[in-house]
Amino acid sequence: MIFNVYWPLALSWLFMSTDNPIVTSFVSRMADPEINLGAHGGVVYPVSLLIESPIMMMISVSIAMAKDKINYRRIYKLMMWLCFGLTVLHSLIAFTPLFNVVIRDLMGIPTELLELSRIGLTLMIPWTWSIGYRRMYHGILILGRKTKQVTVGSFIRMVTLFIVALAGYLLRNYVSCAATAAAALSTGVMAEAVYIGIQGRKVIAASFEEGSKEDLVSWRTLAFFCIPLVMMQFINLGWTSIGSAAMSRMLNPLISLAVWPVLAGILTIMRSFGNAINETTLSLVQKQGFYPSLRKFSFLIAGLAALVYALIAFTPVGDLWFRDFSGLTGDLFAAAKVGILFVFLTPVSNVFLNFFQAISLAARKSRFLFEGLLIFLVVLLFFIAVGIKYQRWEGIYVILTGMNVGILIQTIWMRIRSAPYIPKEADIPVS
Repeated sequence: MIFNVYWPLALSWLFMSTDNPIVTSFVSRMADPEINLGAHGGVVYPVSLLIESPIMMMISVSIAMAKDKINYRRIYKLMMWLCFGLTVLHSLIAFTPLFNVVIRDLMGIPTELLELSRIGLTLMIPWTWSIGYRRMYHGILILGRKTKQVTVGSFIRMVTLFIVALAGYLLRNYVSCAATAAAALSTGVMAEAVYIGIQGRKVIAASFEEGSKEDLVSWRTLAFFCIPLVMMQFINLGWTSIGSAAMSRMLNPLISLAVWPVLAGILTIMRSFGNAINETTLSLVQKQGFYPSLRKFSFLIAGLAALVYALIAFTPVGDLWFRDFSGLTGDLFAAAKVGILFVFLTPVSNVFLNFFQAISLAARKSRFLFEGLLIFLVVLLFFIAVGIKYQRWEGIYVILTGMNVGILIQTIWMRIRSAPYIPKEADIPVS
């Protein structure tokens, strides 16, 4: 049963994690790849992630709280208001002088990247609302044991993204690479959101009871549950923007910013194995007797993640990915090959991090996750401060090292905090 829940979610995460690598592979083969990769990977993508970060927690909220129709409607209302506010913020950054304040002055992005970045951010405006909508209905589908529909939605997203990216490549004499990347990402997630919403509403109509007002989760309870998750996601996704700003202030900023989306993409793929552990564990850990099997399953997935990392880092598979698929050459290829060596702890740590986070979420102790992210951020900022002060290393290597150490310490912290909430029947095997 664990595998049946896990594999559609893992496949969905894998599909989602290939979004940015696919678009960067197109961008790297179009005109001025260094500038366009820098604009997309150093500005458009991380800033869009930062803006939509508060809405990412909707999947955890819907899994934990949407037990019937009356609670679903309250969570739906929460999602729509959050999406509205974040979309307004995104539009203000794209269309007003706030762009110069945030992108040029605060992030310190090189002048040659600014116009391409503004175009990309404009095309990414539908991104946040689409992400929030589909994340909420992902939780509904998981509750209804319809995880295969999550995979189908991710496949639709990939196909749409590929078609738009290919169209941009064929029209490369008329459109910029950064615009192609943003349009592909934005339309892909919109297509997925439409499908997931339709399927999620079917589950609600067929499987959810109406519920009573006595069981309606209060806005106060929602706030106490959501605020740590929002802050956690803000840090979790926002550190990519912090990394971009930091790399702009260290050695060889253009190379670091250009390689950043490629390495971030392969890291996202390797972390997809662990991300699905979170949702799988959260949906099953409170069922009697499942904890021992979930723990063993997590070790198995950690071994798989380590194997994938070893193939990328130490075999010709890495060359195929960075050179042939991602289209990196010369200094960019060399930087990527070296950079992957700095994250050797990340794939395995991420599996156990998600496992312990799910145990804490099941106990409604979302503040533990926020504490862990704060620890991660402090470690990362320490490495950034050292890198900027001494100016001895390329920014990409400093950021990756800080991330590698930070996620290990974060995982240890989550293990300590979640320990009291491990199910008492841990010694009872699953039949």
